[in-house]
Amino acid sequence: MTTTHRRLLALGGAALAASGITGLAGGMLHPVVDGQSHSAASLAAGGGPPAYALLYGGAILLMLGLPAVTAWLADRVGVLGLVGLTLYFVGNALSAQSHLVVEGFVARELAGIPGVVPDPVLHADRGSIVAAPSFALLQVIGGLVFVAGVLLTGIALLRRGAGIPWWVGAAFVASAIGVLIPLPEAPVLTGLQVELFEAIGTVGLGVLAIRAARTPSTAPRRDPVPVG
Repeated sequence: MTTTHRRLLALGGAALAASGITGLAGGMLHPVVDGQSHSAASLAAGGGPPAYALLYGGAILLMLGLPAVTAWLADRVGVLGLVGLTLYFVGNALSAQSHLVVEGFVARELAGIPGVVPDPVLHADRGSIVAAPSFALLQVIGGLVFVAGVLLTGIALLRRGAGIPWWVGAAFVASAIGVLIPLPEAPVLTGLQVELFEAIGTVGLGVLAIRAARTPSTAPRRDPVPVG
């Protein structure tokens, strides 16, 4: 591993770890009013902007960190792991980032404008924030891709992640399963349900990547074969 590769891996690991921390903080701060996190009242709540900023920042950091960490893990996790990490990346772009842009910069403004009727512009019963079939479809597809990516990544780490502690893979599997459980929405607790296990996985994987970047390679050096 060259010095440049080490630096990229360290930066990627740091970004991945930071994404888990900021995402968890944002999820715990996310407003939930009367058991709904995407109602007009929740979107207009005063604690929304810092929560959305942390969540959106975490989604961006995830996309910055995943490529370097994926390259580092490529030989360890096999095809299943590469597919999982790729879906994880794409699902984050399709679902998390589009969702957070609308939630933080569009729907909140509509919810706070006097005279704008929440329905049909905003609706909480289906949780897609904006009453647009195309946006709802994007969220469904993106969410499924995201969950599949997290689940496959966890399974691959548990099966073939040599040198990766088992709990890292288990955290990703628990994250994918946990977000599918239809629990009642509540302040802090919903954020923990959605973000906690993913944060454990990303922080753990990020720290391991940083350590790997700082550890000299033990692979034997091959002397050049003389020509002629």
